Amino acid sequence: MSAAWRLFDCHALATLTALAACTRDPAPMRSRPAGSVGMVAASAAPAPLDAADGGLLARKLPRIEYRGGPFLRRPKLVTITFANDDPKLVLRLEQFGSAITRSNWWHTVSEGYCRKPDDCVGDGSAERPVHVDETLPADVRDTDIDALLLRLVKAKRFAPLDENTLLLVYLPKSVSLADATTQYCTGRARAFHRSLEIDGARVAYAVLPRCGDEAELTGSASHEILEATTNPFPAARGFSLLAGSASSGFSAAGLEPVDPCGLITMDGHWTTESGFVVHRAWSNREAGLAHDPCVPSRPDRPFVMLVPREPAVRLAREGETVTVVFDASTAAATKTWAISAFDLSGSQDHERYVELTLDQATVRAGQSVTLSIHTLKMNPAQREIVAVVSTLGVRSYMWPLLVMMR
Repeated sequence: MSAAWRLFDCHALATLTALAACTRDPAPMRSRPAGSVGMVAASAAPAPLDAADGGLLARKLPRIEYRGGPFLRRPKLVTITFANDDPKLVLRLEQFGSAITRSNWWHTVSEGYCRKPDDCVGDGSAERPVHVDETLPADVRDTDIDALLLRLVKAKRFAPLDENTLLLVYLPKSVSLADATTQYCTGRARAFHRSLEIDGARVAYAVLPRCGDEAELTGSASHEILEATTNPFPAARGFSLLAGSASSGFSAAGLEPVDPCGLITMDGHWTTESGFVVHRAWSNREAGLAHDPCVPSRPDRPFVMLVPREPAVRLAREGETVTVVFDASTAAATKTWAISAFDLSGSQDHERYVELTLDQATVRAGQSVTLSIHTLKMNPAQREIVAVVSTLGVRSYMWPLLVMMR
């Protein structure tokens, strides 16, 4: 998957406050008559009978599945910090590592990650923290981290490493991180996890540069801890969304358990656990109940969505228009909610690739609405994500629709 298409790195965090603002884009959305050149007609069929009770939503939300790769059954976290870092923050990070994989948050987000009924992700533990005495240069690369970890292994700084070990490298504030494709903290990418061959075995590790305050750091860490547990070696996936048309829009954020929640919950993807900020993550069980699939969820906030009848559409040239029918679905007892749409790819690229028009501004469960997508210019990445947003009270939820441009 090209970097241009991957709106959010599959091992990265994005602060999505700006994303919510995109729904209030003051740029006009001009409507077009149904007979315009290039118009592809939408289906006029009535909404599915189970749209009004949430059944449609439960069927259409994607699922995370076991893909056959390794995963950590009982993750053992090793918190690695540096001597020249803030001692108060170092202590907080060690407290976070010692508690997070035995917390209520962990029990909620790790539920259901099983290869078979008796082979599941369970509670983790914390190994002895490691304080590194050496001072890192101002700019480090991923290969420098690999070399550092190998030096620490050779110096016998770790307890015995095994298939459940997860090394968490917290870089000091003064150190920037880059790899062959990404400069971390300057854009959407906030952290990454990978694996390293040590003494003939592969050991999972995550690297967390200092992109912000403690809240952003522990949020990033929670993201990487869950995704490194379920996919310690990303080239051989353990658990992820299945690639394909049914989940094509959702996978724009990445295929791992936390990734889609950064999209669909807009700027509501954070929560707290034991005084630490952590991330919400995808739950198959909640998706199957037509509840907010990003857990821990807010039970007092009804989950409402517009569900497209087609998971993806195609636009072949500038000036072409396609229409897509969406059905309003929720399992909650609610009357109407507000709806809107915006060009998610364009908001990230600071461009306008499409012009969007919904045929109404509010909807209730069981109703159908039509979205017209008109091509202003072709996206060089050949793919576009259109965000269709349902807003009830102070909470908004997005359905990401894939638009192929080629």
